[in-house]
Amino acid sequence: MSRQGDLDSSVVAYDRELVPWLFEPWAEMMVDLVAPEPSSRVVDLACGSGLIVRHLLNRLDESATVQGVDIDAAMLSYAAMTVDDRRVSWHESDAARLPFESHSVDRLSCHQGLQFFPDRSAVLAEIRRVLEPGARLAVSTWGLLEDNPWPAALSVAAGRLINEKAGAAMSVVCDLGDPVELGNLLEAAGYEDIRVDVQTQAVTHRDARAAAAGQLSALPSGSAIDELSDNEQKHLVAVMCELLADHIDAAGRLSVPSTCNLASGFHPANPT
Repeated sequence: MSRQGDLDSSVVAYDRELVPWLFEPWAEMMVDLVAPEPSSRVVDLACGSGLIVRHLLNRLDESATVQGVDIDAAMLSYAAMTVDDRRVSWHESDAARLPFESHSVDRLSCHQGLQFFPDRSAVLAEIRRVLEPGARLAVSTWGLLEDNPWPAALSVAAGRLINEKAGAAMSVVCDLGDPVELGNLLEAAGYEDIRVDVQTQAVTHRDARAAAAGQLSALPSGSAIDELSDNEQKHLVAVMCELLADHIDAAGRLSVPSTCNLASGFHPANPT
């Protein structure tokens, strides 16, 4: 297992700079969506730094299991350092080829991951394979870009200061922002009793400039941001704050709307 000092700095920044204010406010809502039984066998797909796994454990008894899955080995190494619990195991895997037996799981969560998979239909079919009949799938995706000022500001700023391609890359987080599209994906993949709720809440940070700088430090290695000088990154932070001016108070505190699609569906209890 890697020591924390050996980890990719962007992974550490992601968990320290983004998770507490941008992702943590959604965690309990996501676990409510998973609706685990005390003894559930849960898979958390695209588990990242382990946020949902940590919250799931509070709802489960000693007979339960939680299996975190991610394709990013550095993220998994960090996640494993944040959780010391015999109920948890970690798996480096492609989402379309999960390392589990068919019909072996009764809950699967995917918090802010589905929009990044190249073949979403293949992933949803693979999830159906591992879910037992009647088991529950819980998915969250960021809503439409126009309803999420934070990634919208990052996208516009990158487009202005780098190029159009870089701006578009920063908006990928909202690629499944349309709740109808998300529901249709689940239906086409054969899930039943599908529900998609759009929820909005304010997320806050004590310092808007620090939040923007933290966002840049948490971007994966190889992004266009890596090629910017320190001064250029500071300029990008300034442009983001200008774009978000309506959400920043006189003391520099940020309070910005965050919109999320929360979707659930069930593996058919009597599959044909």
